[in-house]
Amino acid sequence: MLTPTTPVGRGEFIAMQACMIALVAMSIDAVLPALGVISDDFALTDPNQRQWVIGTLFLGMTAGQYFYGPLTDRFGRRHVFFAGLALFLVGGAMAAMADSFESLMAGRLIQGIGVAGPRIVSQAMIRDRFSGVEMAKVSSLIMTVFIAVPVFAPSIGQVVLWFTDWRGIFWGLLVAGLTVGVWVGLRQPESLPAPRSLRLSSILSATWEVLSNRVALCCTVAVGCTFGTLVGFLMSSQQIYQETFGVGDAFALYFGLGALSVGVASFANSIWVERFGMRRTCLTALAFCTVWSALFAGLDHISGLSLWQFMVFVMPLFFCLGLCFGNLTAMAMEPMGHIAGTASAVIGTLSSLISVLGGGYIGGLYDGSLVGVLSGFSLGLLVALLFTLVSGVTAGQAMQKAIE
Repeated sequence: MLTPTTPVGRGEFIAMQACMIALVAMSIDAVLPALGVISDDFALTDPNQRQWVIGTLFLGMTAGQYFYGPLTDRFGRRHVFFAGLALFLVGGAMAAMADSFESLMAGRLIQGIGVAGPRIVSQAMIRDRFSGVEMAKVSSLIMTVFIAVPVFAPSIGQVVLWFTDWRGIFWGLLVAGLTVGVWVGLRQPESLPAPRSLRLSSILSATWEVLSNRVALCCTVAVGCTFGTLVGFLMSSQQIYQETFGVGDAFALYFGLGALSVGVASFANSIWVERFGMRRTCLTALAFCTVWSALFAGLDHISGLSLWQFMVFVMPLFFCLGLCFGNLTAMAMEPMGHIAGTASAVIGTLSSLISVLGGGYIGGLYDGSLVGVLSGFSLGLLVALLFTLVSGVTAGQAMQKAIE
């Protein structure tokens, strides 16, 4: 396949990058309606064990991201994208043919390691082309397109279950991965400005530069804690909707409504961020989410939430979270333009590790009641708020030193 040399237009670039990272969302959300069936097929004894069909994918992503960053800085964005895509396809085939829960977990782990490649490459390509507020606006627009996947993916998974078993969902993911691969191969040129050395000393030096930059580090922790809330919700959502509230096949509808509010927020953020700034937007949204989660945890403890009350909670919460994801990532990446690939990997690895550990803990708190899960949301978002505040103080101090 010949490598294209002409950059694609802004609109196609945004759509392409959204589809690259949408492989992650498809791998998560299309599987959600099948978790109960998978649990029954493999006769799982712990009701929360099914959550690790989602959690193991995140573990694979966490393990894989760090390695993709240096590789994409050395060998180019395209080569690393295709290497990751190949692993994603292999892992998906293993999951589709799994004859035990352990072999399904192995396939999901490899699938997660693979899909980390397109995710890291996408972030690096965005940073190659944009910076500052423009990068935040593009990131938000990409999130707007990307969020359509969680809105529709559970419905797609549910439709597949009507005609075949849960394995058909994993075969469908292979088709989606191949489609994105052909698009990138035919249209996206290499965007790496100049190759970096792959020497271990260079990788460790770049890693230390990210970790020692307090703005990047604080924003990365904030990303992890914020995303950990979403991971905790994803891991427990099937049980919450289908077991606590008994919505049955309408799970996809209720889940999609929450996801839609994230997409609306991401689009709104692409407009608001220029007026209010990234940090101010995130601080306001995180403060609201912290108080909102604590309030509804208290209400559930007192009288138990109904389905409509839970949806009243979910939609504003996810709207505010949608204001944070693109901004916090852009804030973390902003000082790292000269090592975008490695920085994207370090930031992605650390934030994913935090989100997997935090999300796994939150999901494990589900016991039929929502008090534990909602309290976990509030605590995680409070930590994100505090680290975002610290990042602002640190950035202000650095600016003052530069002026002096």
